[in-house]
Amino acid sequence: MKAAVIHAMGTIPAYETFPDPVPGADELIITVKAAALKQLDKSRVSGKHYTKFETLPAAVGVDGAGVLEDGTRVYAIGETGMMAGKALVRKEACIPLPDEISFEMAAALPNALLGSDAALLCRGGIQAGHTVWVNGATGVSGKMAVQAAKLRGAARVIATGRDPVKLEALKALGADEVVCLQQSDEALMAELSALQAANPVDIVIDYLWGRPMELLLQVLKQAVQKTVKIVTVGEMAGASINLPSGILRSKKIELLGSGFGSISKAEIYTYFHKELPGLYRLAADGQLRFDIETASLQDVSRVWEQEAAAGSRWVFLT
Repeated sequence: MKAAVIHAMGTIPAYETFPDPVPGADELIITVKAAALKQLDKSRVSGKHYTKFETLPAAVGVDGAGVLEDGTRVYAIGETGMMAGKALVRKEACIPLPDEISFEMAAALPNALLGSDAALLCRGGIQAGHTVWVNGATGVSGKMAVQAAKLRGAARVIATGRDPVKLEALKALGADEVVCLQQSDEALMAELSALQAANPVDIVIDYLWGRPMELLLQVLKQAVQKTVKIVTVGEMAGASINLPSGILRSKKIELLGSGFGSISKAEIYTYFHKELPGLYRLAADGQLRFDIETASLQDVSRVWEQEAAAGSRWVFLT
C-alpha cells in the first residue's frame, strides 16, 4: 500500500510504499478514505509530543475515516498510522458514520471536538445557563468551542481573538460578544472587566495562554465572586505565564488542562460513542460548521508544513 511514512523523528513524511498492516487479536482492517492533518500529528512526528511511535519507519496519522471489510463506514482512531491506504483499528475505536456525512468531514471533525466540546464537557463541566469565554476563538478548535458552548446551552459566549474580521464572523456561529486582543493592556482589561461585571464567567476555554491569560487572570482576580474554571487547551501566545500565588489563593479560580492524558482514553472512547454520532448528524445538516481543505495523500510532503486557511484544516484523501 501507499502511506505517509517517516524513517526518523523530525522529518517530513514522504509518500511511499509501506507494508500492509497485519491484524492481531481484536483488530480490524480499515480502508482509509480520509485523514485530517492536525497539530497533534505534526507534534508527534517532530518528537515533541508525549505520545511516541513504537518503531520506525512508521506510517503517520492518529485517526481517520474509511470503510471496514464488511462495508461499514466508520471514523476510527488507528492502532497504526491512518495516513495510509489501510490501517489497523479496534472495534471499540470505531464510530459508524451517517450516510449523509462525507469522509473528509468525518475525519476532520473529531479532533476539533476533542479540543472544544469534550474539553467543555469532561474538564469544564459545562451546564445550561453558563457563561463561557473562548480565549483565542478564531482558530479551528476555537470556532468549534463557540458552537459547542451554544449547543450545550450556554447563556452567553464571549469570544476573544486578534483578527476583528474573523471575530465578527463568530457571531453567526453563536458568539454573543467578541473582544479584539489588538489593543492596549489597559483597554483590554477594561473591556473584559465590563463583560465580567455584566455576565460573570463560569468557564474559560483557552487556546492562547501567554500574555492574554495573564491579563485575563488579572481581570478575574479583581472581579470573581463564584468559581471559575479555566481550561487550557493550547499555547498559541506562549507556553508559560507569570502566575502570582495570591490570585489562586484569593479567588475561586480552578486551573485545568485538556488533552490526551488529562482526558483518559476511556473517556475519549465514551465521548466518541455517546456524543459523536449526534454531532455528525448536526454537521451533515449544516448545524455544526467546520471548514476543510482537501489534498491528495501523495502531496503530503508539500502540504505538511503549508498552513491551511485560518479556521480550517487540511484533510488528506487517500
